Amino acid sequence: MIDCSCNRDTNKTTNSLMRNQYVLHYMSEKPNHRSQRLALLAFAITACALPLGVNAQSDNFDSGVLSSSWIKMYANPALVSFEFPTVGSGKALRIQAAPFPAAGLPGLAAIMQTNTYSDYYMAVDLVNWAVQDQAFVLCARFQPGGNIGLDGGSGMIMNYDAAQAGDSATSRKGGELQINSIAAGFKTITVAACELTLMPGHSYRVVFQGVGSLYTGQLYDLMDLTAPLATIQATDATYSAGICGILSFSRDNAGVETTDVTLDNYYAGAASPSLATAPALMHPISGTPMVDTRAPAKRWQNFFNPANPITFTAKTYTTNVINAAATKLRLNGLDVSSHLTLSANGASITGSLPGGELKTNGIYSAQIEVTDISGLLSSTNTFWFDTFSDAYLASAAVKVIECEDYNYSSGTFQADPIPVSGVPIDGTPQVNGAGVGYYDSPGAFSTAGTEGVDFHSSQTSISGGWNDYRSNDAVMTGEGIRQEIEDLVHFDAQLPWDPSNPDATYARPNDYTRQKYSVSNLVEYLVIRTHAGDWLNYTRSFTAGSYFALLRAGSFAPTSVTLSQVTSDPTQPNQTTSDFGVFTIPDLVRKSNFSYIPLLDSTGLGAILNLSGATTLRLTMGGATGADDRVEVLNYLLLVPAQVALQSATSVSGPYADDGAATVNTAARTITIPTAGTSKFYRLNAIVPLKIRGISLSGNAATLQY
Repeated sequence: MIDCSCNRDTNKTTNSLMRNQYVLHYMSEKPNHRSQRLALLAFAITACALPLGVNAQSDNFDSGVLSSSWIKMYANPALVSFEFPTVGSGKALRIQAAPFPAAGLPGLAAIMQTNTYSDYYMAVDLVNWAVQDQAFVLCARFQPGGNIGLDGGSGMIMNYDAAQAGDSATSRKGGELQINSIAAGFKTITVAACELTLMPGHSYRVVFQGVGSLYTGQLYDLMDLTAPLATIQATDATYSAGICGILSFSRDNAGVETTDVTLDNYYAGAASPSLATAPALMHPISGTPMVDTRAPAKRWQNFFNPANPITFTAKTYTTNVINAAATKLRLNGLDVSSHLTLSANGASITGSLPGGELKTNGIYSAQIEVTDISGLLSSTNTFWFDTFSDAYLASAAVKVIECEDYNYSSGTFQADPIPVSGVPIDGTPQVNGAGVGYYDSPGAFSTAGTEGVDFHSSQTSISGGWNDYRSNDAVMTGEGIRQEIEDLVHFDAQLPWDPSNPDATYARPNDYTRQKYSVSNLVEYLVIRTHAGDWLNYTRSFTAGSYFALLRAGSFAPTSVTLSQVTSDPTQPNQTTSDFGVFTIPDLVRKSNFSYIPLLDSTGLGAILNLSGATTLRLTMGGATGADDRVEVLNYLLLVPAQVALQSATSVSGPYADDGAATVNTAARTITIPTAGTSKFYRLNAIVPLKIRGISLSGNAATLQY
C-alpha cells in the first residue's frame, strides 16, 4: 500500500489517502480559490542503479536514441513510445504514453539520469507544447524508494499543470507552474505557484535550480530569452541531494487521453552553464545568435515613446560570428530592416531603429531575427508595444472609460472628466470619494451599483477582501492582481509576512500606472475575478463621430468580451442591447501581461462605432460558465477616432508610405485616389485590422471600400 497526499495551502498541512500499488490521486478542490489539485503517481522503474557523480549531463537527442545514462520509467512498456522527430536541423525526443486501465492509471512516462547532485541546475526545451490536459514535471534531488521505485521516493519537483482546475467542460481554464516537495509515498506540499497558461504549439525553456535550501523555477519563451515569463522561488531544507529527470503524465479524469510531450536540449549540472547576464538566458543551442537586451525591455510594453529608438544587442556567447547584414526587424509584419543602424559582424552586435520611425499613438507587433554567418543558426525575438502617451489618453480626442467606473444607483453616471479616486498605496489619506469619482468610500454617499440595472454578476454576495474600489458591490474591483504568484518573494513588503493569510500580504502586480494615478500615489484599479455572463454598463457623453474601440486587458487563457450599446432605458431592468463586436482576448500567458485588444466585427475586422451624445455601453464577459471564470482582468476601454490612412508603394514589398493623394471618408468607409500615373500597390494603415472590401472606378478616380 502507498500513502499519498497533496496540499496546495501555504500552511503546509497534509492530507493522506491509502491507495493500491499503482497510484494516481487528484486532490479534491476546496471552496476557496487557492485550493488546487496536483496529480501524484507511482510507477515501475526499469532500472534504479544510481552511481554518484557531479559531472554535468546533457542530451540534444540528435542521436535518435536514448543513451544508457537515461533511466526509463513507466507503468507498462507496451503503452509508451519514445520517438525522435526532426526539429530544426536536429532531432528532439517525443514521449507518448497511453492510459493503463488495468491498473487504473492515466498515460505516464518519465526518464531520469543517474548523476547525483546537491546544488543543481536543470533545464529543457518544451517543443510545440500540446494542448491536452497533461502535466510536465522536472524532478530534482530525487531519491527512489519502495517496492517499485517512486512509490517510496522523495525529492523536489517543478511542474506545469495545463488544466489546474480540472478537465471538465465547466472547469476553469488555465494552468499553473509550481514547486512541490515530495515525501515518501508522494506526500506533496506546494511551496510556490504561479498562474500561467502555455500557448499550444509554442516552445519554451523550463529551468529548475536548487542552491542550498533555495529553489528557483523559471519559464522562458524560446522566442524571447531576454527575461523569463515567470520566476517562482521557495525555501525548503528537507532534501539535500539526489538525481534529476523528467516526468509527463495525463491529468485526464476519464483516463482516456495519452500524455504527449516533445523535449529537446536537456541539461543537468551543479550550476548554470548560461553565460548571459540575468535575467537573459543563453540560447540552448551553442553558438546560436540571440537578442539578449532590448528597448522596449518589457515583452508587453505600454507607453513606449516613439521618439526613442528601438535598440537591441545580440550575442552568440561563443566565437561564432553574427551576420549583421542578415538582421531583420519587422513591425506589424512590415520589414523595416533597411532602416536599421547595425554594428559590424561579430560574436556580439548592436542594432537600432532611429527615433521618429515609429508613429505616435499606435500599436505594434515586433520581431527581430538574427543569423550567424553560416546561415544555419538563427533565432527570432518577439515583443509587443504601443506608442500611446498619457497626454493623448487625457485629450478630448479620445474617450477612456475605466472598467471599474460602471454606473451606480440605477443608471447614475458622472460627467467627464471624471476625477481619480481611491486609496493611495503608501497609506496617505483617501483621494476623492463621496461622489467625486466612483470610489465607494465609507459614509452616507454610496456609488453602489444596482444588480440587473448597472451590472450583473454571477457572484451572489459581496466577497470580503476582493472589493478594493466598489466595496458595496458583488463586482470585484482590485488594487492590482492578487495571488497570481504565491511564493517566497511575491508579497507586499509594506505588510508583515503572514503565511497563514497570504490573501492579505501577497504583492499585487498591476498594469502600467498612468500619470493621473501616479501623481496621487494611486495604482490602476482593475475589474478582477469575472465570470462568464457578467456585464457592466457605462454611460458617457460622446462627441459625434466614428470610433475604434480597444480594451486594455490581461489574461492567462483565451476568452472574449462583447461590447454592446444599451438600446432601452439604462435606469430600468430588462434592458435591450445591440452588439458592436467582440474583443477576442488571447492567452497572454499571465494576467499581469496587459495588451490592447481591438474590437472586431462579425467578419473579424475592426468594428467602427458611430457614437453621439449620452450613450450607454455594456461590456459582457464571454465564454462558458465556469471555464471562463477569473481568466481575465480589465483595466479600461479606449475609444479613439476611427482614422485610416492609405499607404502606397511602387512594389508589393514596399517600402510603403502614406499616400498624400488619397481622400479618406471615415463616415462612408471609403478612400478615393486618382488613377493617373504609374502602377502602385496599396495597403491600409489603422490601429485595428482592416482590409479593402471592394473597388469602383469613376472618371479619373478609384474609390476603395474598407
